[in-house]
Amino acid sequence: MDFLKKYDHQFQIFFVLFDAFVLVTGYLTARYFSFATEDFFRITSKEILTFFILMVVFFLFLERTEYPQKFRLRSKRKIIATMIMYVYLAISSLCLCQVIGLYPYDKTFCWIFTGVTFCIFMPERMILKILFDWLRKHGINNKNYLLIGAGIQGFDFYKMIINSPALGIQIDKVLDDGDLNEEVEPADEYRKFCGRIVADTSKIEDVLDSEEIDNVVVTLPMTNKDKIMNITNICEKRGIHVELIPNYYQIVSQHPSIREINGVPLIGIRNVPLEGMFNRMVKRLFDIIFSLLGIIIASPVMLAVAIAVKISSPGPVLFIQKRTGLKNKEFNIYKFRTMVVNNMSDTLQSSESDPRKTKIGDFLRRTNLDELPQLFNILRGEMSFVGPRPHMIKHTEEFYQKYDKYMVRHWVKPGLTGWAQVNGWRGDSDIEMRVKFDIEYIENWTFFWDIKIIFLTLFGRKARNHAY
Repeated sequence: MDFLKKYDHQFQIFFVLFDAFVLVTGYLTARYFSFATEDFFRITSKEILTFFILMVVFFLFLERTEYPQKFRLRSKRKIIATMIMYVYLAISSLCLCQVIGLYPYDKTFCWIFTGVTFCIFMPERMILKILFDWLRKHGINNKNYLLIGAGIQGFDFYKMIINSPALGIQIDKVLDDGDLNEEVEPADEYRKFCGRIVADTSKIEDVLDSEEIDNVVVTLPMTNKDKIMNITNICEKRGIHVELIPNYYQIVSQHPSIREINGVPLIGIRNVPLEGMFNRMVKRLFDIIFSLLGIIIASPVMLAVAIAVKISSPGPVLFIQKRTGLKNKEFNIYKFRTMVVNNMSDTLQSSESDPRKTKIGDFLRRTNLDELPQLFNILRGEMSFVGPRPHMIKHTEEFYQKYDKYMVRHWVKPGLTGWAQVNGWRGDSDIEMRVKFDIEYIENWTFFWDIKIIFLTLFGRKARNHAY
């Protein structure tokens, strides 16, 4: 049953698409019973506009209330409350459309649309909640958490987790430096909890390397600020999410993520907007549409470049290399070959006066034409138009050891261009600055920021720095 965990994102996409199907079905059903049969197929542009606006409003509502929250963490009470809020929003929106004259939805339409969608959404969500809770109670699709700190806060969090098997969270190992509180009640349960302590916090790297850890929760006292900062650096270096039991405000980023598990607030070190299903779908839809358009429009240029590359030097037209992508997974990146065939391409990065470059290679790099085949990487879903630039495997292994926050870059898809690149940090420039700009992008992503970066890539001056 590990496939539930493996294909978690695919399940979320299915739920979003199902919601869209239900909204459209509810609208068509209400329209059928509200209008005369002969008027059913008479759809005006005004109605299409109104329908589009309503669907966007309802999707935004769901995005803000449900999609950001992991399904396993939603209580039945919150599901019911969300559905009641949805009914209120649907009725209010339809009545508002009628009042302002955008489209004359009558009472029949209003009640049928709301009734149909509510009567599908509520059972669907409750059945899924009950089903997945049952599976997790039986040890299927569980998450493995590492708890650091065996004090009162750590013990309380642990009790909440073991008393909530439907969450599907396991805490098999605890790290602590021995500052235990023998007066914690009940003493027997606390001693049993302390039996899960496998090492002190200095052994965290050994535990992370030997165990498959999904999340790390830190409950150490705030007086251990330096120790906590070291722990977060070690975890982020491996691309593992860290969450803190408040109040550890001095070590989180400017935009931390905050969520709740059965009344216990958890503060994530970083907020990642692209972990939200709605945001990922918007970005992916943009990538699919414009990569297809780009391939069609640029096909004559790519053909001309391919011929020029083939004529300029012996060897393949495309340069294919392993790069590190989303969640540290390797993929093959496509580029037009700009160098003579050599055995250092996977270890040595290009420099300004690199003798390996072909006659046309320098021109292709300065104009970024060598990157055009990456439109296929984007279409395949391995890359996005905007994101941290992917590095060769050797550099990932090297930079991972050298820069603490480097692996955070792989929490989102790599991009054809990025925030670091349009600010002049590309090629063999300062890696620490590139990581800084990449993390800033990851924490503050918006769709319009992507548009801005694409515009700066095409017309900005800094984007051409280190273009060799």
